[in-house]
Amino acid sequence: MCIRDRERTKLQGYRMSLQNVNISVGLEDIVNLLAEMGNIPTETLHKIVFCSILKAGLSLYSARMQHLSELNNLLRSIPLSYRGLVTGRLYLKALKLVKDFEKIIKDRRRAPLLKEANLQHIQGFLKRNLGKVDKVAVLDCASVPEIATFAAKFKSLNRHPTILAEIFINPLGATRFLTQQLKMFNQKTALSGYAQLLKQTLNAKQCYKTPIIDLTVHKNGVSISRFLNSLNVQAIFEKIKDLTGLDSILITHDHGYDIAADNHGLYVIHGYKGECPINFSKMALFLETS
Repeated sequence: MCIRDRERTKLQGYRMSLQNVNISVGLEDIVNLLAEMGNIPTETLHKIVFCSILKAGLSLYSARMQHLSELNNLLRSIPLSYRGLVTGRLYLKALKLVKDFEKIIKDRRRAPLLKEANLQHIQGFLKRNLGKVDKVAVLDCASVPEIATFAAKFKSLNRHPTILAEIFINPLGATRFLTQQLKMFNQKTALSGYAQLLKQTLNAKQCYKTPIIDLTVHKNGVSISRFLNSLNVQAIFEKIKDLTGLDSILITHDHGYDIAADNHGLYVIHGYKGECPINFSKMALFLETS
Protein backbone atom coordinates (compact mmCIF):
# COMPACT_ATOMS: atom_id res chain seq x y z
CA MET A 1 0.00 0.00 0.00
CA CYS A 2 1.45 3.40 -0.99
CA ILE A 3 1.81 6.31 1.44
CA ARG A 4 -1.13 8.16 -0.15
CA ASP A 5 -3.40 5.12 0.22
CA ARG A 6 -2.33 4.66 3.84
CA GLU A 7 -3.10 8.28 4.60
CA ARG A 8 -6.48 7.95 2.87
CA THR A 9 -7.26 4.85 4.94
CA LYS A 10 -6.27 6.61 8.15
CA LEU A 11 -8.39 9.62 7.28
CA GLN A 12 -11.40 7.42 6.48
CA GLY A 13 -10.92 5.68 9.83
CA TYR A 14 -10.78 9.04 11.59
CA ARG A 15 -13.97 10.11 9.86
CA MET A 16 -15.65 6.91 11.00
CA SER A 17 -14.52 7.49 14.60
CA LEU A 18 -15.84 11.05 14.41
CA GLN A 19 -19.20 9.82 13.16
CA ASN A 20 -19.37 7.22 15.94
CA VAL A 21 -18.88 9.82 18.65
CA ASN A 22 -22.13 11.76 19.07
CA ILE A 23 -21.29 14.70 21.29
CA SER A 24 -24.85 16.01 21.21
CA VAL A 25 -26.23 12.95 23.03
CA GLY A 26 -23.87 13.42 25.97
CA LEU A 27 -24.61 17.13 26.09
CA GLU A 28 -28.36 16.56 25.98
CA ASP A 29 -28.02 14.22 28.97
CA ILE A 30 -26.20 16.97 30.87
CA VAL A 31 -28.74 19.61 29.87
CA ASN A 32 -31.68 17.43 30.94
CA LEU A 33 -30.07 16.82 34.32
CA LEU A 34 -29.40 20.52 34.80
CA ALA A 35 -32.96 21.43 33.79
CA GLU A 36 -34.28 19.20 36.58
CA MET A 37 -32.78 21.67 39.04
CA GLY A 38 -35.27 24.34 38.04
CA ASN A 39 -34.66 27.96 37.25
CA ILE A 40 -31.62 28.57 39.47
CA PRO A 41 -29.36 31.64 39.00
CA THR A 42 -27.41 31.52 35.75
CA GLU A 43 -24.07 32.17 37.44
CA THR A 44 -24.61 29.25 39.83
CA LEU A 45 -25.69 26.94 37.02
CA HIS A 46 -22.65 27.88 34.96
CA LYS A 47 -20.28 27.25 37.85
CA ILE A 48 -21.86 23.82 38.46
CA VAL A 49 -21.31 22.85 34.81
CA PHE A 50 -17.80 24.30 34.74
CA CYS A 51 -16.74 22.48 37.93
CA SER A 52 -18.23 19.16 36.83
CA ILE A 53 -16.35 19.28 33.54
CA LEU A 54 -13.14 20.42 35.21
CA LYS A 55 -13.36 17.61 37.78
CA ALA A 56 -13.81 15.12 34.92
CA GLY A 57 -10.83 16.54 33.06
CA LEU A 58 -8.59 16.49 36.12
CA SER A 59 -9.49 12.87 36.82
CA LEU A 60 -8.09 11.94 33.39
CA TYR A 61 -5.04 14.16 33.74
CA SER A 62 -2.01 13.87 36.01
CA ALA A 63 -3.33 16.59 38.27
CA ARG A 64 -1.23 17.96 41.11
CA MET A 65 -2.53 18.64 44.57
CA GLN A 66 -2.58 22.39 43.90
CA HIS A 67 -4.86 21.82 40.90
CA LEU A 68 -7.26 19.71 42.95
CA SER A 69 -7.12 22.33 45.66
CA GLU A 70 -8.19 25.01 43.18
CA LEU A 71 -11.14 22.86 42.16
CA ASN A 72 -12.12 22.32 45.79
CA ASN A 73 -12.02 26.07 46.39
CA LEU A 74 -14.42 26.55 43.48
CA LEU A 75 -16.70 23.82 44.79
CA ARG A 76 -16.97 25.62 48.13
CA SER A 77 -18.40 28.63 46.29
CA ILE A 78 -21.33 26.49 45.04
CA PRO A 79 -24.35 26.20 47.37
CA LEU A 80 -24.06 23.06 49.47
CA SER A 81 -27.29 21.57 48.13
CA TYR A 82 -25.79 21.35 44.62
CA ARG A 83 -22.28 20.11 45.39
CA GLY A 84 -23.30 16.46 45.44
CA LEU A 85 -24.47 16.79 41.86
CA VAL A 86 -21.06 18.13 40.80
CA THR A 87 -19.26 15.13 42.25
CA GLY A 88 -21.97 12.57 41.46
CA ARG A 89 -24.36 12.15 38.52
CA LEU A 90 -23.27 15.26 36.65
CA TYR A 91 -19.61 14.37 37.07
CA LEU A 92 -20.18 10.93 35.52
CA LYS A 93 -21.92 12.45 32.51
CA ALA A 94 -19.19 15.08 32.19
CA LEU A 95 -16.54 12.34 32.34
CA LYS A 96 -18.06 10.57 29.34
CA LEU A 97 -18.33 13.87 27.49
CA VAL A 98 -14.66 14.76 28.06
CA LYS A 99 -13.61 11.29 26.90
CA ASP A 100 -15.70 11.67 23.75
CA PHE A 101 -14.11 15.04 23.00
CA GLU A 102 -10.68 13.51 23.46
CA LYS A 103 -11.51 10.83 20.89
CA ILE A 104 -12.35 13.50 18.35
CA ILE A 105 -9.27 15.69 18.82
CA LYS A 106 -6.66 12.97 19.32
CA ASP A 107 -5.57 13.25 15.67
CA ARG A 108 -6.28 16.90 15.01
CA ARG A 109 -3.31 17.23 12.61
CA ARG A 110 -5.58 15.90 9.84
CA ALA A 111 -8.55 18.00 10.96
CA PRO A 112 -8.17 20.60 8.15
CA LEU A 113 -8.86 17.76 5.68
CA LEU A 114 -12.16 16.90 7.32
CA LYS A 115 -15.49 18.16 6.04
CA GLU A 116 -16.34 19.32 9.59
CA ALA A 117 -13.58 21.93 9.30
CA ASN A 118 -15.08 23.35 6.10
CA LEU A 119 -17.61 26.16 6.32
CA GLN A 120 -19.26 25.07 3.07
CA HIS A 121 -20.07 21.72 4.67
CA ILE A 122 -21.36 23.44 7.81
CA GLN A 123 -23.49 25.78 5.72
CA GLY A 124 -25.05 22.84 3.88
CA PHE A 125 -25.67 20.93 7.11
CA LEU A 126 -27.44 23.89 8.71
CA LYS A 127 -29.60 24.45 5.62
CA ARG A 128 -30.66 20.80 5.56
CA ASN A 129 -31.31 20.45 9.28
CA LEU A 130 -32.66 23.87 10.26
CA GLY A 131 -33.81 25.43 7.02
CA LYS A 132 -34.64 28.72 8.70
CA VAL A 133 -34.30 30.42 12.08
CA ASP A 134 -35.39 33.90 13.14
CA LYS A 135 -32.18 35.00 14.88
CA VAL A 136 -28.48 34.08 14.98
CA ALA A 137 -26.05 34.68 17.85
CA VAL A 138 -22.29 34.11 17.52
CA LEU A 139 -20.36 34.08 20.80
CA ASP A 140 -16.61 34.50 20.38
CA CYS A 141 -14.79 31.82 22.43
CA ALA A 142 -17.90 30.36 24.05
CA SER A 143 -17.33 26.75 25.08
CA VAL A 144 -19.15 23.69 26.36
CA PRO A 145 -19.99 25.11 29.84
CA GLU A 146 -21.67 28.18 28.33
CA ILE A 147 -23.60 26.28 25.64
CA ALA A 148 -24.80 23.70 28.18
CA THR A 149 -25.78 26.45 30.61
CA PHE A 150 -27.77 28.40 28.02
CA ALA A 151 -29.51 25.23 26.79
CA ALA A 152 -30.51 24.32 30.36
CA LYS A 153 -31.75 27.86 31.06
CA PHE A 154 -33.92 27.86 27.94
CA LYS A 155 -35.26 24.40 28.83
CA SER A 156 -36.15 25.58 32.34
CA LEU A 157 -38.10 28.42 30.67
CA ASN A 158 -40.16 25.84 28.72
CA ARG A 159 -38.35 26.50 25.46
CA HIS A 160 -37.08 23.71 23.22
CA PRO A 161 -33.27 23.74 22.94
CA THR A 162 -31.51 21.26 20.65
CA ILE A 163 -27.75 20.78 20.44
CA LEU A 164 -27.11 19.68 16.88
CA ALA A 165 -25.14 16.53 16.13
CA GLU A 166 -22.77 18.36 13.78
CA ILE A 167 -19.79 20.30 15.12
CA PHE A 168 -17.36 22.72 13.53
CA ILE A 169 -13.76 21.56 13.92
CA ASN A 170 -11.26 24.37 14.44
CA PRO A 171 -7.81 22.71 14.56
CA LEU A 172 -6.08 25.94 15.60
CA GLY A 173 -8.54 26.79 18.33
CA ALA A 174 -8.42 30.34 16.98
CA THR A 175 -10.85 32.69 15.23
CA ARG A 176 -8.63 33.13 12.17
CA PHE A 177 -9.11 29.52 11.02
CA LEU A 178 -12.81 30.25 10.59
CA THR A 179 -12.62 33.85 9.36
CA GLN A 180 -10.05 33.05 6.64
CA GLN A 181 -12.66 30.81 5.02
CA LEU A 182 -15.14 33.69 4.76
CA LYS A 183 -13.35 35.06 1.69
CA MET A 184 -14.99 32.40 -0.51
CA PHE A 185 -18.41 33.69 0.60
CA ASN A 186 -17.51 37.35 -0.09
CA GLN A 187 -17.97 38.09 3.60
CA LYS A 188 -15.91 40.31 5.84
CA THR A 189 -13.08 38.22 7.33
CA ALA A 190 -14.18 38.87 10.89
CA LEU A 191 -16.58 37.13 13.23
CA SER A 192 -19.28 39.65 12.29
CA GLY A 193 -18.92 38.28 8.74
CA TYR A 194 -19.60 34.77 10.04
CA ALA A 195 -22.73 36.02 11.81
CA GLN A 196 -23.86 37.61 8.53
CA LEU A 197 -23.16 34.38 6.62
CA LEU A 198 -25.28 32.35 9.03
CA LYS A 199 -28.02 34.98 8.89
CA GLN A 200 -28.13 34.73 5.09
CA THR A 201 -27.85 30.93 5.09
CA LEU A 202 -30.80 30.51 7.45
CA ASN A 203 -32.87 33.48 6.24
CA ALA A 204 -32.73 35.00 9.70
CA LYS A 205 -34.10 38.43 10.49
CA GLN A 206 -31.28 39.45 12.79
CA CYS A 207 -27.78 38.41 13.88
CA TYR A 208 -25.74 39.24 16.95
CA LYS A 209 -22.04 38.84 17.72
CA THR A 210 -20.30 39.35 21.06
CA PRO A 211 -16.59 39.17 22.01
CA ILE A 212 -17.22 39.21 25.77
CA ILE A 213 -16.06 35.65 26.54
CA ASP A 214 -12.94 35.96 24.38
CA LEU A 215 -12.05 39.30 25.98
CA THR A 216 -12.49 37.75 29.41
CA VAL A 217 -10.16 34.86 28.52
CA HIS A 218 -7.46 37.20 27.24
CA LYS A 219 -7.81 39.74 30.01
CA ASN A 220 -8.49 37.54 33.00
CA GLY A 221 -7.49 34.05 31.91
CA VAL A 222 -4.67 33.85 34.44
CA SER A 223 -6.75 31.70 36.75
CA ILE A 224 -10.03 29.83 36.63
CA SER A 225 -11.42 31.72 39.61
CA ARG A 226 -10.69 35.11 38.04
CA PHE A 227 -12.24 33.93 34.77
CA LEU A 228 -15.45 32.80 36.46
CA ASN A 229 -15.70 35.88 38.65
CA SER A 230 -15.14 38.22 35.69
CA LEU A 231 -17.43 36.53 33.16
CA ASN A 232 -20.95 37.86 33.55
CA VAL A 233 -22.81 34.80 32.21
CA GLN A 234 -26.12 36.18 33.43
CA ALA A 235 -25.74 39.31 31.31
CA ILE A 236 -24.82 37.27 28.22
CA PHE A 237 -27.83 34.99 28.65
CA GLU A 238 -30.21 37.89 29.27
CA LYS A 239 -28.99 39.57 26.09
CA ILE A 240 -29.59 36.39 24.08
CA LYS A 241 -32.98 35.82 25.72
CA ASP A 242 -34.06 39.40 24.98
CA LEU A 243 -32.81 39.07 21.41
CA THR A 244 -34.71 35.80 20.97
CA GLY A 245 -38.06 36.79 22.43
CA LEU A 246 -40.47 34.10 21.26
CA ASP A 247 -38.51 33.53 18.07
CA SER A 248 -36.19 30.67 17.14
CA ILE A 249 -32.46 31.24 17.40
CA LEU A 250 -29.19 29.53 16.49
CA ILE A 251 -26.42 30.04 19.02
CA THR A 252 -22.90 29.09 18.02
CA HIS A 253 -19.24 30.12 18.32
CA ASP A 254 -15.94 30.04 16.45
CA HIS A 255 -13.97 27.90 18.92
CA GLY A 256 -14.03 27.00 22.59
CA TYR A 257 -11.42 27.35 25.33
CA ASP A 258 -9.02 25.04 27.10
CA ILE A 259 -8.24 24.68 30.79
CA ALA A 260 -4.50 24.24 31.13
CA ALA A 261 -2.44 23.32 34.17
CA ASP A 262 1.11 24.26 35.11
CA ASN A 263 3.21 25.07 38.16
CA HIS A 264 1.22 28.26 38.68
CA GLY A 265 -2.15 26.49 38.72
CA LEU A 266 -5.15 26.17 36.41
CA TYR A 267 -5.94 28.78 33.80
CA VAL A 268 -8.26 29.35 30.83
CA ILE A 269 -6.76 29.79 27.36
CA HIS A 270 -7.63 28.88 23.78
CA GLY A 271 -5.46 27.25 21.15
CA TYR A 272 -3.31 25.53 23.78
CA LYS A 273 -0.75 23.30 22.07
CA GLY A 274 0.18 20.92 24.88
CA GLU A 275 -1.68 18.33 26.93
CA CYS A 276 -4.21 19.83 29.31
CA PRO A 277 -7.16 18.74 31.49
CA ILE A 278 -9.78 20.29 29.20
CA ASN A 279 -9.18 20.74 25.48
CA PHE A 280 -12.38 22.26 24.09
CA SER A 281 -10.93 25.03 21.91
CA LYS A 282 -10.77 22.84 18.81
CA MET A 283 -14.55 22.60 18.35
CA ALA A 284 -17.65 24.75 18.10
CA LEU A 285 -21.20 23.61 18.85
CA PHE A 286 -24.58 24.60 17.41
CA LEU A 287 -27.52 25.19 19.76
CA GLU A 288 -30.93 25.83 18.23
CA THR A 289 -33.79 27.00 20.42
CA SER A 290 -37.40 27.32 19.39
